[in-house]
Amino acid sequence: MKRILIFTFTALTIGSCSKSSHKDKPAHETLQQISFTTDQLKYIKLDTARKIPAVDEFAAVGEVSFDENNVVRVYPIVSGSVNKVNVSLGDYVHKGEILATILSTDISTYQRDFNIAKANFEVEETNLARSTELYKSGMLSSKEYAEAQKEYSNAHSEFNEKKQILELYGGSENELDAMFRVVAPRSGYIVERNINEGTQIRNDNATNIFTISDLETVWVWANVHESDMAKVSEGDYVTVRTIAYPDKAFKGTIKKIGTMLDPQSRVIRVRTELINHEGLLKPEMFANVIITPKNTQLVLSVPQSAVVLENNHYYVMRKTDGGGFEKAQIAPGKTYGASVEVLDGLRSGDVVISEGSLFAMTSFNLQ
Repeated sequence: MKRILIFTFTALTIGSCSKSSHKDKPAHETLQQISFTTDQLKYIKLDTARKIPAVDEFAAVGEVSFDENNVVRVYPIVSGSVNKVNVSLGDYVHKGEILATILSTDISTYQRDFNIAKANFEVEETNLARSTELYKSGMLSSKEYAEAQKEYSNAHSEFNEKKQILELYGGSENELDAMFRVVAPRSGYIVERNINEGTQIRNDNATNIFTISDLETVWVWANVHESDMAKVSEGDYVTVRTIAYPDKAFKGTIKKIGTMLDPQSRVIRVRTELINHEGLLKPEMFANVIITPKNTQLVLSVPQSAVVLENNHYYVMRKTDGGGFEKAQIAPGKTYGASVEVLDGLRSGDVVISEGSLFAMTSFNLQ
């Protein structure tokens, strides 16, 4: 009886593997083929011979963050008590939309200063009109008229200044309204909210009350262990998967490598930027980050589980155009994770049995 073993590649070394060329046609194949019943096919899984990077990819744990180059932080410019918050974390807002209102004595002060400046200006405006008539009739000296013009000019400047301040803080010229309205300076998502109704805030507080980002692009920070640091370079390819979307791969490249190693965890932070037009990626999401060096050669490969060792030769069960399966001899190369390089015997796109290969080959040999 022939000796048949599933071959698990651990450290296979072929002296000429780096020099061997990939041929278009298999080195050896049989003309025989076998077909399986529907019930038998339930125990078989298929995979495709495909090109993969000839490098040991490695994984890192990461976290999604908003793009700091595409974010606006809103700070309080008045002191007071938060009266109402109109938005929640994750809400989409439009530029100019009122995010919150703050009951502020600052607004009352600005309104009072404006009303005083307005009253003074109206008085000086009346005085200048009267002084102009008197000056024209010769009843007012040039010096007195110049003084009246100066008083008017000062009152006008003061009025404009107080008006601009009041408008800046959202106050009304015509009614007493101590409510300051926090408006969105741009459209986007509320990715950070640090106030609630009743929160007391100060205009000298260094903490922002809202952060807005459009999330069209996001950052993913990966924690690369010290032992893997030498493998990472800016421009390396990155594949990101999340718990929320395990079957969806987000592609990007490394944009920045941190300069400081965390003394406790022994990791360095690596940043990639991802296009996020669908808005699927949210800040604070955990991410599984696969990093692939950019300067890598692609090699043809199949899953290790597809390869069977028989009498010191390596075989796979390849699907034929007719829907059956044939036994094809291959020349294996190096292993990359769960895949093995195929130096000869298959073409890219060939379909092989990846699970149940031993059963399939035994059945083939017994026919």
